[in-house]
Amino acid sequence: MRTFIKTLLPLLLVGLLAACNATRTSPAPSGDGAGQTAETQYQEPDYYLDFDDIMIPKEISYINDESYKLDNTKFRAAIMKFKGRVEILELVQYFLNNMAKDNWKLVSNNKAATVHVLNFEKFNKSCVIQINDSFATSTTTIFAVEVKDGELKGK
Repeated sequence: MRTFIKTLLPLLLVGLLAACNATRTSPAPSGDGAGQTAETQYQEPDYYLDFDDIMIPKEISYINDESYKLDNTKFRAAIMKFKGRVEILELVQYFLNNMAKDNWKLVSNNKAATVHVLNFEKFNKSCVIQINDSFATSTTTIFAVEVKDGELKGK
């Protein structure tokens, strides 16, 4: 019995140390996530909501009750509202960078004390992003319109 305990105790210690070592955050073994920790590898990504070329940061939450969508044969429009605890200048820079990546042209960038208004255009689309800064949270409203296939020509 004594030899059994002497053999079992070291095996339990080795198993315990191996288990503790496995729970540490280590770089991902696959080539896709090389250099990322397991925690950052599984974070929710930024996303597209109603328009496939207006990226929304994951830090702001969609407010369904205060948003509106219209889609008919001639155009598609949306008023999308979001809230979140994000620095207003970081949010402005986020939209400036990502809208440019999605081939939007910045038409105007207007700033007041607590409000930023960004106006973007494309061939058949227009987008206005209004970011209101308050003490606790920022509110972002995105007004987007897309004219479909030139249906409004000559009418």
